[in-house]
Amino acid sequence: MAAETDPTFDGGSELRRRKLLGQVFEGVLVASTLVGVLALVALFVLIGNDALGPAEADASWFLLYFVTLVAPTSVYTLLVRRDEVASSINGLSFATVFGSLIGSAVVYVVVDSVRPHDVAIYLVVGSLFPALVLAYNRITGGSHYTGPALPVSILFGLVSARILYPFIIPVISIVADWILFVVVVTGPVAAGLGLFVTSRWSRRYGAVTAVAVLGATLATAGVAITQGIDPALSVVLVSVVAGPVAVVSLDTFKRRETGRYGLLGPWLLIGGIVAGAWLERQLGIEGLETWLTPTLLLNSWSSFRPEQAGIYPQLVGSVLVVGTMAVLSFPVGVGAAIYLEEYAPSTGWRGRLATALDVNISNLAGVPSVVYGLLGLALFQNFFGVAPWLPRALGLKPSLVIAAAATLGLLILPIVIVSSQEALRSVPDELRQGSYGLGASRWQTIRNVVLPEAVPGILTGMILALGRAIGETAPLVIIGVATTTYSAPEGVFGSAAALPLQIFASAANSIPEYRTGVVAAASVILLATMLIMNSTAILIRNRYENN
Repeated sequence: MAAETDPTFDGGSELRRRKLLGQVFEGVLVASTLVGVLALVALFVLIGNDALGPAEADASWFLLYFVTLVAPTSVYTLLVRRDEVASSINGLSFATVFGSLIGSAVVYVVVDSVRPHDVAIYLVVGSLFPALVLAYNRITGGSHYTGPALPVSILFGLVSARILYPFIIPVISIVADWILFVVVVTGPVAAGLGLFVTSRWSRRYGAVTAVAVLGATLATAGVAITQGIDPALSVVLVSVVAGPVAVVSLDTFKRRETGRYGLLGPWLLIGGIVAGAWLERQLGIEGLETWLTPTLLLNSWSSFRPEQAGIYPQLVGSVLVVGTMAVLSFPVGVGAAIYLEEYAPSTGWRGRLATALDVNISNLAGVPSVVYGLLGLALFQNFFGVAPWLPRALGLKPSLVIAAAATLGLLILPIVIVSSQEALRSVPDELRQGSYGLGASRWQTIRNVVLPEAVPGILTGMILALGRAIGETAPLVIIGVATTTYSAPEGVFGSAAALPLQIFASAANSIPEYRTGVVAAASVILLATMLIMNSTAILIRNRYENN
């Protein structure tokens, strides 16, 4: 060795040099991270300043909300953090209250834009065949064919619903919208809450919970009708918000003897905001000159009056396109990853083909998004333009929503496949061999052993894919999605605009308020939408990791 043959070798100086290089490298990494974080903070501060206008508010406004909101929630947070049980209950309460509020808004907007009649037809008819498959599996005590048969039955049910649609729609059209909201929203929520309570308490309490949710929803709808109000929104709020919040609160009081005050967290926050807004009006305090107003969220677009510009159609269009994209691409991506990792042979011509596919999928992740737009223009603009008879045979019209969702699905498919493959590879082979040793089939091993272990990694890839897809503009511009629209999309077989395109178009408006306030506020909403989607996936991922 060098220490034995070279008398000039100084081991101490070499160690010091390596230590110094390591410290320099660590310092460079820390500095790079700080620069990136500071750049993001500066960006968010600039956008928030344009969107909220804090410089226009009086000093008394900040004092008011400090007294009604900041101080109480800060004291409460410090109190809760000292009690581990209360902290856990507080997190659950926040997730339930605000998650149900966001979920109710998404459910109402999507069902209302797609039309409750269409949702009811596809939900009822489309669920018949999967229900038969699950019933057969339960009767027979488990079948090897249940896993592959389930997605096939779902597809068969949706196709059957499309074929039967012209015959069912004349009959169901006479039913009021709010009744269909009860069918497609209240029914599944009541059944889910009933099953949850059954698993936590007893079957009797589960049945009482389902009946109570259904009864409360119908009673609220009846009151709304007597007051001349459309009961559809109240049906969704009672089902999706009041039901879960009540069940979680009662479950906490029944099963937890201490820390119950953790349930007060979200209500303290909401109460502080409401109290501050009421005092602001009563005292005549000048608040924020914000562009984040109900008008921006609930109105249609105005190209000449920035104070009346609304992004409701574009926001609904983005949610619908991204949601359809997730339904189309995630099962395909995860299925492809399962085949390549669990089924594809490693030898022979099939093995070489699988290797070639694996390499090309990894390379596709770096293809520019505009190229995917050109591909979507060729394939999906006329709903498989090379075979226009296909949509006509199914009674469908060319759809911009489907074209946009499929194009974005192709864009994110390599990300989903590669991340899912890495998650599947991380599952130890000992778990597979143990499952095979107990007599399980390959599908049973994948479903019951491999996938539960790989779900956190798969969801991480889905989070990255959603984050990229929701902000894309180039593919949507190429396939001809409108930058501005004045009405919400009429289902997945209609046309729609997307929020990133509207932000892109507004940045070139000649009126200064569009280029600063409206663009900044719309960007904040886009970031919030992405954050909500990613947070949902992160919560699901963390649940699997904890299990």
